[in-house]
Order: sequence, then C-alpha cells, then structure tokens
Amino acid sequence: MSKTHLRFTIMLTLVLTSIIPSIGFSQIDYRFSQFSQNPLPVNPAFSGIEDFVDIKIGYRTQWVGFKGAPTNMFLSGNIAYKISPGNDFKDKGIRIFEANAYNEKETNDEFGYRKGKRHGISFYLLQNTDGGFSNLAAFTNYAYHLRITNQLIWSVGAGVGYELNKFDPTNISVLNPTNDPAYLSYLKEKNNKSNININVGTIIYHKQLFLGYSALNAVSYNIGGTNKVYNDQVSPITQTVQLGYRYKWKYGYLITSSLLLRIRPSNPMEIIGTLRARIHDKVWAGLHYTYLGAVGISAGTYITKNIGFNYAYEFPATQIYRATTGSHEVILAIKLKNRNYSRAYLW
Repeated sequence: MSKTHLRFTIMLTLVLTSIIPSIGFSQIDYRFSQFSQNPLPVNPAFSGIEDFVDIKIGYRTQWVGFKGAPTNMFLSGNIAYKISPGNDFKDKGIRIFEANAYNEKETNDEFGYRKGKRHGISFYLLQNTDGGFSNLAAFTNYAYHLRITNQLIWSVGAGVGYELNKFDPTNISVLNPTNDPAYLSYLKEKNNKSNININVGTIIYHKQLFLGYSALNAVSYNIGGTNKVYNDQVSPITQTVQLGYRYKWKYGYLITSSLLLRIRPSNPMEIIGTLRARIHDKVWAGLHYTYLGAVGISAGTYITKNIGFNYAYEFPATQIYRATTGSHEVILAIKLKNRNYSRAYLW
C-alpha cells in the first residue's frame, strides 16, 4: 500500500469520525432485521463491496394485527468502480508455466477482484410509517476501498440525503391531553419538517470476516417545517457496530454469522444477531435474534442465477406478542452486469 493512499485514507477517516452534530433530529428508523441484505442505510462504507450492480427491493410489515404497526419499504442500488489494473495484485513470484496457481491467485475464492483500489457509489430510498409518524428519505453514498494486505481491505464512506418527516396526531392518544402542551401544539396545524442528514462509516473486511463502525445522523440540518415544537425535537447520533464471520465448509456450504450493535443515548443498546447457511449458492436459511425484541427465521433462493428472493418471519419476545402474530419481511435481490456470476459477499 503506497504512503500517499494510506495518508489519504487516514485523513478521510479522521475527518469523517470527528464530525460533531450541530442541529440534529429524528432520522428515519431503518427496522429491517437482516441488515446484511441491505447494509447501505446502516453503513455507507459498504458501498461498492460487491463485484456487480447490486439492486435490492424490500418490504417489511411489523407486528401484524397491531393497530398503527410500523411498515417499511426500501429500494437501493450499489456499484463499484475499479481504479487499479485488474492484475495488480497477482503474485509476480508465480512462474508463468504454473497456470493453475496463477489462475487461483486471480479468483482466490471470489475475493481476488476486491484487492484492487476502487470507488463505491450507492443510493437508497426509504419509506417508513409508524402510527401517526411517516418518513421518506433519499440518500447517496460514496466509499473508497483500499487494500491493506493481500487479503485485507479498508473502506471509508460517507452519505448525504434528504428526509421528509410528517406527524398526524389525530389518531394518537395521550394520558392528559388537556395538560400536554406539545400534544396541543401538534393538533393546531400540520406537522411537517425536512432536513439534510450526513452519515459516515468505515469497514475493515477480509474474505472471511468484517468489522465496521458508523455514525448515522452525524450531522443534520433543518431546512424547513410547519410546527416549531415538532421541528425542535432533537435526536442524537445513532452509532452502530457491525461484525461478521464467513466460514466456507466443504460440500458447498457457506456459514455466515453477523452481529449488529445499535447505540443511542438514553436508550438500551439494541443487539441483532444472525446465523445463516448457504448451500451451493442456490438456497439459504437462517436464524436471527434481537435482544429484548424478537426471534425469527429466514429462507431464500435464487430464482435465476442473478435474481434472489428472501423471506423472514419474526416473532416478538416481549409482551407485545399478545397483540400481534409477528412480523414479515421480503427482499428481492437483483445482480446486474454480473458476467462472471460472482457470489455476493454479504448475502
């Protein structure tokens, strides 16, 4: 790794992780439990991690049967632009007549292409409803990927987006409506606000593991609203840590485990763990658990070589199970420009 690129990446990381929020309020709540299916709203540094154009469409309905239960939808796209020659990572010590060893260095279990330096660009759209609240957000992410060693990559990313928040209190009830000034203020007029948010993150990843950190809503600028009380509601930075390990077993099995830690001030830490097995790149199934939240199962398959479908069911592990039959989540994954039918790194 050259000193110039190392210096550039270190400076970018220090700048991104040292941003202090000035004016902040609620960012759209990304509730999908299987973040590895669509990691872009969790950490912008995942932009460009795949070797194809990665398109995802997802829908989640939470706590079915519960009045005003949350629903979520998303659309995302992710692509990498290589900025180094395709063969810059080949071992020059391999003799040219050793063709098998040379080709093995090229693919290296579908990780070889990631060894070159490259840019990652992505976008995503999110829509969320939760009782009287509704949110719509559109984000664009950028990430720079840099090889540290033969099998270790460092990515630094940032994202900027627009968010529109609405609140309709007509179907909301409070304990003391006549003595609640905020509630009375909400009833007087429409409650809309919009803002620009900035997310930052970094990841170190290997063909078998990854470790990431991100700060969502690191900076937020209010650009308009109709209700001062609603506009003044402040939400602190959401910090997340992502960990994952991939174990390739014989007979074509790939076992993947992941952990997501979400930290918000004045709130308990949220922990989501997943364990999944993929068989011959055709079908997969897994378990996931949200600490103090829910337990669930998931399963998926490739409809074609480049189109995958995933379904997840989640049952609440709290007292809310008395009012709901659970949560459902579906995700459609599409690979474009995947000429080599490359495997997905995360899903």
